[in-house]
Amino acid sequence: MPNPFRERLLKFGIPGLAVILIAIQFYNAHTQNLSKWKGGGYGMYTELHYIYNQVHIVNVSVDSLQKHNPSIKKAIHKVKLMPNRTNLQEAGEHILKITNKDSIHIQLWKPQVRFKQQSYTRVLMDELFLKATDF
Repeated sequence: MPNPFRERLLKFGIPGLAVILIAIQFYNAHTQNLSKWKGGGYGMYTELHYIYNQVHIVNVSVDSLQKHNPSIKKAIHKVKLMPNRTNLQEAGEHILKITNKDSIHIQLWKPQVRFKQQSYTRVLMDELFLKATDF
């Protein structure tokens, strides 16, 4: 004997849940400035891979910081993976504490490819000016 509840669940419930999860991912990707590569990869073909994002600190070599300190490398990777203000702030504070600098100017740049114009540029996504006296 067929079970009508089970049939409805399979027919409408599971696809409905998938649509809700996709909607949540799209919402988070557009409002929280999260990577479209995360959350199942919805939209992963709409932007370059997050590893090409660049963190730039004025008058500081980011490459040498990452090379000599694994915790800084992890913090910068987190900013590249999830490029939002909170992660940029946390990474900047962490770098300030470890380097013992008075202040830093930290920027996040994302690559932008325009196929019609055949151009490759970088776009400033966010930047922070942090002072050690603020903490």
